[in-house]
Amino acid sequence: MIEEIKDYMVNNFQIDRDAIVPEAHLADDLKLTSLDIVDIAMYVEDEYGIVLGEEELSEVTTVQSFIDLLESSRA
Repeated sequence: MIEEIKDYMVNNFQIDRDAIVPEAHLADDLKLTSLDIVDIAMYVEDEYGIVLGEEELSEVTTVQSFIDLLESSRA
């Protein structure tokens, strides 16, 4: 699933795949806006049926924190 989400980010936001590392900051390093992050969350919901809450999503700042949120939401 993580690799597919990376593919989505590369294809839809023109992000260098090598830049998508756990410590990368979504806004500062990857230049994603809050709308971009919501777009990714909608992709995750559509593809995997994982619903990410707005409050939790607003606290996501890095790739790792996004992965952590995905894992906790899948459980």
